[in-house]
Amino acid sequence: MPKKKKQMSQFEDLTWDDLNEWAGSKIVARGRSYQQQGRVSDLAHTEDGALVAWVAGSERYATQVDADYDGMPASICTCPYELNCKHGVAVVLEYLERVKHNRRVPQAGRGDERLELLADEDRDDEIGHNEIASSPNAGKEIDAFLKGKTKAQLIELVHELAEQYPEIAQDLADRRQIISGDTQALVTRLRREIRDIGAEPGWQNYWQGAGHTPDYSGIRTKLEVLLKEGHANEVLILGQELVTTGTRQVEESQDEGETAGEIAGCMPVIVEALDRSSLDGTDKLSWALDAVLEDEFDVCETLVEYLWRGHPKSSWRALADRLLARLDDLKSAEGADDFSRNYARDRLSGWAIHALERAGREDEIISLCEAEATKTGSYGRLVERLVAAGRYEDAERWIREGSRATKDRWPGIAAGLRSQLRGIRVLEKDWPAVAAMQAEDFVRRPSRQAFTDCREASSKVNAWPTVRQYLVDYLEKGELPWERKDWPLPETRLDAPTPGQTDRFPLVGDLIGIAILEKKPEQVLRWYDRLSEERFGWRGVDDDEVATAVHTHAPERAVAIWQKKAERLIAQVKPSAYQEAATYLRKAGGVMARRKEKEQWDTYLRDLRETHVRKRRLMEILDGLEGKPIVGKRR
Repeated sequence: MPKKKKQMSQFEDLTWDDLNEWAGSKIVARGRSYQQQGRVSDLAHTEDGALVAWVAGSERYATQVDADYDGMPASICTCPYELNCKHGVAVVLEYLERVKHNRRVPQAGRGDERLELLADEDRDDEIGHNEIASSPNAGKEIDAFLKGKTKAQLIELVHELAEQYPEIAQDLADRRQIISGDTQALVTRLRREIRDIGAEPGWQNYWQGAGHTPDYSGIRTKLEVLLKEGHANEVLILGQELVTTGTRQVEESQDEGETAGEIAGCMPVIVEALDRSSLDGTDKLSWALDAVLEDEFDVCETLVEYLWRGHPKSSWRALADRLLARLDDLKSAEGADDFSRNYARDRLSGWAIHALERAGREDEIISLCEAEATKTGSYGRLVERLVAAGRYEDAERWIREGSRATKDRWPGIAAGLRSQLRGIRVLEKDWPAVAAMQAEDFVRRPSRQAFTDCREASSKVNAWPTVRQYLVDYLEKGELPWERKDWPLPETRLDAPTPGQTDRFPLVGDLIGIAILEKKPEQVLRWYDRLSEERFGWRGVDDDEVATAVHTHAPERAVAIWQKKAERLIAQVKPSAYQEAATYLRKAGGVMARRKEKEQWDTYLRDLRETHVRKRRLMEILDGLEGKPIVGKRR
């Protein structure tokens, strides 16, 4: 008994911070919602002080929560997540609610169904989810049992199982159709079944613990039966339906890839059917490739692996010819701003290159890349091939041509080409040119990483002090570095960048970032204080990062910045914003504690409470900051 009281009292010491540390804020929010919705029932405690209850989710789950040696919860549940889930959080909160209202928690009986279910769960974890099937003698025991039955008894047993499990009855009917040779009717029905399953998109609302994930396990089983009985071609027919219907369904689903995973689980059966089918080698490759080209959601990754396997060169040669012919038949995308058409053509040409490589026809690849570059803007792929072949001059020529062609319509491609030219200069160890290109990239898009890259390259030619000063001058005044008389780096012979039309100098956000990078807190504050004057120069300044950078140099400023950031979040009146605000309040409190300003910190928190007293969730979070338990002790 003393042990029980000791463990249960540990739950009463829990703060909201403790729960968030245990299960994470999202899981805690979901568990809290479950408890408030009254989903926890029949709460009880065990002899050793653990909590046990039923929790209603998509099914009814048995959940048990213990306290570990540190007083933190540890839960096990019959739900799919098993450990430290929202159901466990809901049980703890239900217990604390009862403590709050002085309501007794009864003791669970020795034969409590929930404890038995949870014990089974433990055994499943240790020896597998089917104890009988995983037993070393299971097969022999089942054989002995069945051999002891007469034919009539076996038939009766099958009928009983079919009556109890409809899927067995359907499986038997399917097998009868296959054996009778009537596979067409079965294929028609399965195709309709795939369409029916694919008609409803998957969705998940993780906050409410609700959702729908299409179940393709039955389809996979039926495909396996068809394949086992020697009907590989029929499986491919259904595989095509699966790819078409499934791709559309995944596109419409909102479930973080769960629907895609269900469909992808069927694809190994399709690959095996492809191997066993009556198609010739080239047609097999073509079938797999068509499915991959139709798939935009990585459902057919198993088929991609099939296309990277070893296949006869003769098959690859024939496939390469087919793909080149398909490229010739496609309407040219040249002069059109149709991204999807260019993307589709690039995918097709990419697989044509793959086929040429596997066929031993590498000498045709660069000419194909040249033709495609002008059609779709795929200059980067061409340059990569030329560099790999050691043809640097040709690569540079195509880089300059590609930059001119893409700088306005596709600036991302032009940026990639500049990066490739810089890579060539690195291979040539032309460090002045590398440094000059890095400086231009910094002006195009200032960032701390670009500044660091400039420093590394310019230091190789002893030019960094001057380059650094001119880059900072650019951020302050908009003066282009290479227009200064004593600029120490060569011309790049690329289209030099100019300040953007929306740039207003000084670029305060970038200057703050450089000051943080160089660990100059006084400069950080100098430019941070300009924000109110130069609002147009503010590009994504992170107040938390500023406070962190200056908290040793100017602790009072850091505290003020963190407090202001927290107060802006609290003003959003959202629980998630309160939780984020607590992060910054902790940082402010930590600095004040080191400065021995406990009285000022307590006053600040008291003022926050008085201002926002109606915000119950915020009060709970402030309790956590002060280490207050979720509920008070028993009276």
